[in-house]
Amino acid sequence: MSFSHVAAASVRARHLALRAGTEVSRPVEVHTVAMALHRRRLAWGLAVVSAGLTAAALVVGIHDAMRWRDLLDADPGLQVLMALTFPVLGALLLARTPENRLAWVFIAAGVSRGPALLAKNWALHDYRAGGSWPLADEMAFVALAMLFVAPLLAPLMVLWFPDGGLPDGRTRWRVAQGLVLMSAVGLLVFLSQAWTLPGPSLLDDSPSPGGLVDIALAVFVAGTVAGVLAGLAAVVSRLRGEDRVVRQQVKWYLYGAAAALALNLAGDFLPSAGYLNLIGTLAFEAAILVAVRRHGLWDIDRILNRTVVYGSLTATLAAVYVGTVLGLGLLLGELSLGRSISVAAATLAAAIIAAPARRELQARVDRRFDRRTHDAVQRVTQYADEASMAGPAPGELERLLRDVLRDPDLRLLFRCQDGDLVDARGRRVDEPQAAASSLRGGAGELALLVHRPFPAYEQGLLESVRRAAMRAVAQARLQAELLVQVTVVEQSRRRIVEAADAERRRVERDLHDGAQQRLVALALRLRSEQRRHAPQLGSQADHIIDLGVAEIRGSVEDLRALAAGLLPGSLVSEGLGPALGELIARQPDPVRCVQHLDHRHAPEIEATAWFVAAEGLANSLKHAAGSHVSIEATCDGHRLQIVVLDDGPGGANGGAGLTGLNDRVLACAGSLDVDSPLGAGTRVTAVLPCG
Repeated sequence: MSFSHVAAASVRARHLALRAGTEVSRPVEVHTVAMALHRRRLAWGLAVVSAGLTAAALVVGIHDAMRWRDLLDADPGLQVLMALTFPVLGALLLARTPENRLAWVFIAAGVSRGPALLAKNWALHDYRAGGSWPLADEMAFVALAMLFVAPLLAPLMVLWFPDGGLPDGRTRWRVAQGLVLMSAVGLLVFLSQAWTLPGPSLLDDSPSPGGLVDIALAVFVAGTVAGVLAGLAAVVSRLRGEDRVVRQQVKWYLYGAAAALALNLAGDFLPSAGYLNLIGTLAFEAAILVAVRRHGLWDIDRILNRTVVYGSLTATLAAVYVGTVLGLGLLLGELSLGRSISVAAATLAAAIIAAPARRELQARVDRRFDRRTHDAVQRVTQYADEASMAGPAPGELERLLRDVLRDPDLRLLFRCQDGDLVDARGRRVDEPQAAASSLRGGAGELALLVHRPFPAYEQGLLESVRRAAMRAVAQARLQAELLVQVTVVEQSRRRIVEAADAERRRVERDLHDGAQQRLVALALRLRSEQRRHAPQLGSQADHIIDLGVAEIRGSVEDLRALAAGLLPGSLVSEGLGPALGELIARQPDPVRCVQHLDHRHAPEIEATAWFVAAEGLANSLKHAAGSHVSIEATCDGHRLQIVVLDDGPGGANGGAGLTGLNDRVLACAGSLDVDSPLGAGTRVTAVLPCG
């Protein structure tokens, strides 16, 4: 190996070691990678040799009048296919896992086909040409010996699948390997006896020599059959194992084997369909390649599902068609158009039951082979049916999808017509950074499903749930867009309330800094002038000045009361509790107050709560004078509750004051309840979100 190859191998090995989280010495790195490179080169070299020997065999066969049709309908075609593809299959497996012994089994089985074909065609040509070619007898023996290599290795193809090792419980599986050894001993005895036979008797359709040859051949066949059966038992044990990846690999293997068996049986029994044998072999090799290299590994469940469903559907429709044709043929056999009527009726019957039969078969197969997906789809479908009758609660579909997909952090975001994303409650959100699946309908993208990264074996579950949820998603999206509009209206109302509060505060400042100050200054000026001109003024002028000052003081008090009725300064500076205390202190009758407030709230929430208390007290003083009045303000961390209660005559009918108060509470996403039965007092309760 050149120095550049060694350096490249070292770098690659160190990179792989770092990815695996391990550290190995440099000599070990170089040796390991060098061995892997040698194995791959050897494998591809053997594949080239096998292809060359096969090409030489075809040249000899064509020289002896072999037709290309024979490669499709006869055994040589299968042998050529194995000689060309099995070594390539082994080389590809080595590229994935250089230590996999199974790859060498396929290489050996494939490489044995090329010499067998060449030796057989060589010997046949010699016998037909009358001994014109040398070594004909030896070639006949080589053809016979190479013929048994693939059957000898067949148990190992099953036993060592997929990683080249034995399953758990190696003691019993070593017995299976012993059966292969027994077959090899029987084969060696057989070949040692066959060596003494003349060349022509070793070729096809030759009579058996009997004796020890037959015994050795029987030992070989028995050991091979027993080894294959033991290998199948090993496959079943892997299929029942805990390793999910190995189970999927075994499914691919068994699916390829079943497809090959079905196609080979069809090729053997159908006339002029020998090409099906070749297709079956290619299907088997493709399944092995997918299983070992793990490309599309998890698609096998979907393929098996579709195969079972459509295979059963085909059989059902065929039975209905044939039964209808035969039944109507017997009933309408006397009519001139009876045959045509029966065929048309059979076609119609098959077409009618095709769709419902497929749905029923799909449901039964899913329930039997993929219960989790079946149950998830059923729950989502049932929810969609119920939601179409009664509107779903916000976030209900999201909670259902979290449950069926087992993802507690899953989010369902809806795409509005303006392109923005909103959640189930109509709140706008940013574009997600995590993994997301797009849910698309006829009008484009409806929603995004933000979820955890699903492993490959759960992709089918995710896709099935997505398809089943599309109808419910469309309904939930309409609800989310409606909530967006509601949110816009609520925000607009809140802005109106905030603007009104700001205007009240401006009026209060103007009254305090403007008219109130001017009136106070006027009263002081009058008193000052009264004292200065006291000798010149008479008692009547003093009386008039006193009346003017008194009226000015009354106006100042009215302005102060008006300003206090807007928003108290303590509400802004100290909070709701002190503001309620100040409100109660100004009342002419005693009012009981109970407060459980330990933190501040949003300004609009505190202002609304204060207005509820002020309006409730005003109504109680106006309509229930002399009654016992109480105010209770509590907050549990999630909601703020204000209750104004009196034991007056009741009968409050929701006048303009309560109506405006209700609008203000609704603008803060709260609720207002007025309970005022006749003769039982009045209870005004406001519940506001705690902010």
